[in-house]
Amino acid sequence: MKAIITILLMVTSVYAIAQNNELHAGVYNWSNSKPQKIGIVDKRPVLKGSTLDLKKYEIYTLTLPAGKTYTPPISDSNFEQLIVVKSGNIKLILKDTSQTVGAGSIALVLVGDKISFQNLSNEPATWYVINYQSVNPPDMQRAHDSGPSFIKNWDQLKVNRSVKGETRSLFDRPTSMFGRFEVHATALNPGYASHDPHTHRVEELILMLKGSVLETIGEDKINAYSGDCIYLQSQILHRPINNANEQCYYLAIQWHNLKTD
Repeated sequence: MKAIITILLMVTSVYAIAQNNELHAGVYNWSNSKPQKIGIVDKRPVLKGSTLDLKKYEIYTLTLPAGKTYTPPISDSNFEQLIVVKSGNIKLILKDTSQTVGAGSIALVLVGDKISFQNLSNEPATWYVINYQSVNPPDMQRAHDSGPSFIKNWDQLKVNRSVKGETRSLFDRPTSMFGRFEVHATALNPGYASHDPHTHRVEELILMLKGSVLETIGEDKINAYSGDCIYLQSQILHRPINNANEQCYYLAIQWHNLKTD
């Protein structure tokens, strides 16, 4: 009997751990995360777990000292990456291309491709690493039919202005992980909301680049500040509003397992 109880407790514990690995909608704080020294870079974890459409999902920042070059170890071939520059001027070397970019710039790194970082500034440079693996297997043919891995320079993005603020489209295309992957940047003027409270099938990540928002998440209203990540589950009510006295910037990131999501 004791053996049976022990086995049941072990199974229950494993189940609880698996359940706790599922990410829940909310604000994941960056500034309170404790840095970890890994070689020449400082790693600051933000979130890690699984979601409805993502088998594995992890976000962290890496900070590289001035004048240093960092090449990540060979990553799992089942992962795709989105790199977002948080601060500093960084030379990104992606396959046979390179570009020096600043805050807000991104790189999409398809499955199997490699990227390196060179800090050209006199201060430490920081970037987000967003690693993700779809619940569906990678489709390399789909990805390469849509184009190779790429770098987008924030300073070269087209700006659309309105009374609310600004929008910038970074990309909207299929990738090795998704039937459609879309990223755009929004700047909200003080007192404005991006949209009315709404829901949608696709999951979404809001990555705060500057300033703050008051985010409606279900029945809650939570402040999110520069550096924070807001994860929004499928079909959860949400709306960001700039309740501060200065303009705020964030990236809105959506992944679609099907183009029709």
